Amino acid sequence: MAPPELTQWLFSPIYSQARHTEHRRLLVLSGEYDWVNKSLTSILSDISPSLTVKEIGAENSLLRKHLLGKECDIGVVHSHQGFNPGNLMAIAGTIRWGGCLILCCPTLDSWHLHTRPSHLSHGFTASRSPYIKRLVAILKNDADVAIWNSNNCHIPDSVASDTFDSINRLTPITSESPINRIVSENARATQPVDDEQTRRPQFKSLEQQAAFDCLTNKWSQDNRKAVITAPRGRGKSALVGLFVASRLKKGEKVVITSAIRENTSTLFKHIRIGINSPNSEENKLESKTTDNELSTAGTVTEAAFAVEDFVSEAVSNQASESEKSGSAQWLAPDNPTLIDGDFDLLIIDEAASFALPVLKMLISAHDNYVISTTLQGYEGSGQGFMQRMLPAFNAEGALHLSLSTPLRWTKNDKLENLIHNICLFEGTESFNTFNEVPREARRGVRQEILRELQRKAPTDKSSNDYRIGLVSALSEHELHCVMQLLAAAHYQTTPDDFMRLYDSPDIVLCTQWDDLRLIAAAIINCEGGDPLADVSEGIADGSRRPKGHLGAQRLTLLTANPATASYRYWRINRIAVAPHLQGQGLGTRLVSYINGQALAQHIDALTSSYGASDKLNHFWQQCGFTLVDMGEKPNKASGETSALVVKCISERFGPQQEVLSCLFTHSQATDIVPISKLPTITRNILIKKLNQFVNATRPLNQVSLAINALAAEVSVSTQCVKHTERPTKACTSGTDEVTSELLLLLSRSPLPTNKLTKLLDVNGRKALTESLRKKIGYMLASITI
Repeated sequence: MAPPELTQWLFSPIYSQARHTEHRRLLVLSGEYDWVNKSLTSILSDISPSLTVKEIGAENSLLRKHLLGKECDIGVVHSHQGFNPGNLMAIAGTIRWGGCLILCCPTLDSWHLHTRPSHLSHGFTASRSPYIKRLVAILKNDADVAIWNSNNCHIPDSVASDTFDSINRLTPITSESPINRIVSENARATQPVDDEQTRRPQFKSLEQQAAFDCLTNKWSQDNRKAVITAPRGRGKSALVGLFVASRLKKGEKVVITSAIRENTSTLFKHIRIGINSPNSEENKLESKTTDNELSTAGTVTEAAFAVEDFVSEAVSNQASESEKSGSAQWLAPDNPTLIDGDFDLLIIDEAASFALPVLKMLISAHDNYVISTTLQGYEGSGQGFMQRMLPAFNAEGALHLSLSTPLRWTKNDKLENLIHNICLFEGTESFNTFNEVPREARRGVRQEILRELQRKAPTDKSSNDYRIGLVSALSEHELHCVMQLLAAAHYQTTPDDFMRLYDSPDIVLCTQWDDLRLIAAAIINCEGGDPLADVSEGIADGSRRPKGHLGAQRLTLLTANPATASYRYWRINRIAVAPHLQGQGLGTRLVSYINGQALAQHIDALTSSYGASDKLNHFWQQCGFTLVDMGEKPNKASGETSALVVKCISERFGPQQEVLSCLFTHSQATDIVPISKLPTITRNILIKKLNQFVNATRPLNQVSLAINALAAEVSVSTQCVKHTERPTKACTSGTDEVTSELLLLLSRSPLPTNKLTKLLDVNGRKALTESLRKKIGYMLASITI
């Protein structure tokens, strides 16, 4: 039975008449699985049916991607089967004013001993989770967190809990001022910001109203491109919905897209609100608009607007007959109509969750768009998104607005501050960058820092303060700096990355500091060597693909040599330089420091895999790395083709570097050379790969170049070609017959799989592969090299 005092403390804010002023609360239910579930049932048994409860982490519970745009009163995180920081952040972002979060977890004192990281690379072990240990320490030291276990129930003091406790080092969420100033300046130009009487009823804050007015004014000036960013719970979707409603009244045709349709329910709700005149009926309308309306069908054609699947007849009847008819509909990101359709306005909701190629394609297809994305989002780094996309927006003159005033919870909400201090994922205090400095002033700040660095003597340690070690050894201040820099520098950095970095024994962090300011950082993965000894043969022939060791595995697969996996590698996974100091050679010097440390640690080679671009190719070349492999397909998230570079450190790796260079030279050749004419090193490896393909360990996409060379050899020697009266006749997949037509197709790069499937009279890629294995086996046996 839940202690009455606990339920009173937990739920009283929800039932309070002043709920909109109450902080949200956190209860930790700690203990054995059965006890925790029983206790949770007891706690939730007496709540009002009107309250909304959402759960995550349990079997059959919601996936976190389905929580975007949702709201609830009580959120529950189940952690006995594994803890996921992204789940915690996701559910916390849905909880309304005065609501509560319940974290169900194992016994706190031993939780870190029971956690087995799912992201461990092959051959590495971890008996505990430093991340969980840090999490538990934060929870225990927070005076505003209630903890209930089988032996004790700690309930925060009701008076103390209503006062912000600075000793917990909770950092208030601050606005993203360089962007937010665009909104603030417009707000000052139209009304006094602190005068709540000037706020129109459909808006929940003066900031939201000012942003709407700014957006509308820009649209009237034919500047019809905008980007809206905000942390969760700031009314971003509501703002977009109200703006769409204003365009519908102008008779415009609007298309809306998002990764998941249900996540736009709040946006569509506010489209409905926006078409009504602000009056007392608005609250009634809003209260009746629920997620259940997702199933409401119908399109209104005689009213001011038509919102597909969302607009009811009752709402449409309130539109003025004199207004033009507009329409709004949701389309999936892969719907061709989204590109080919005739629309006046494109809305992209939660853009940071989109793959960059898709996002760029959508933007290029529309003259008028409003893009919105969440900052501090579990689905990806909003800051990283802006780093990658902002130049394109700026080039098009897009308006950039930001919302900072929380509307789903109170300002300086204790739960939000706690979550951000746990996850260290954006929104934390700026320890090491100049986000609060106007853009025009940053140039001066940057030059001042550079002059200061240049003034320091080479022997001054503070100017070359490089550090290397485990992430878990960092102080809280250093952790804040590192995670903020990584989130700002990389697209789709998630809170889960922090836990992986903190817990993984095979990850090393290298940083450069200037006093307390972080200048640059690099994440290094330790790969190869003894951890791969038991699977090196399988990696080399393509039959095994153990977890982790991305660089070591790729090199071993390239060379088809198990010995390649035995070398020790450091793979530079991520490298980031503070934005205001980029282009000054700091990244190059950091890599040079890593090179020296690798030499001291008897590492054989440095590697890195990255999305290829002229800028990055030049950077790694300047650092002394050699390009040894290019991926075949662009990465779905970034749209870039992955490149692999290597730098030899030890003498014993020298021959391997030569082999890799020979293979890469062959892969980049435009002419197809018969296999017998290739250098001995390249020829032997290609034949080895072909035999592995025939033996069904190596897939087809990894032997296409080898097949090209073999087909060229057979075409020249004609030793196994069976000339027939009808050479264009399809080969029978069950025979060893190889016709000139087949050889012609096998000589093309890339392999024309559709034509090969038709020629061999097979159905599907699997059948094609099986047929080709027989053909290649016969061709190999028929040539003499």
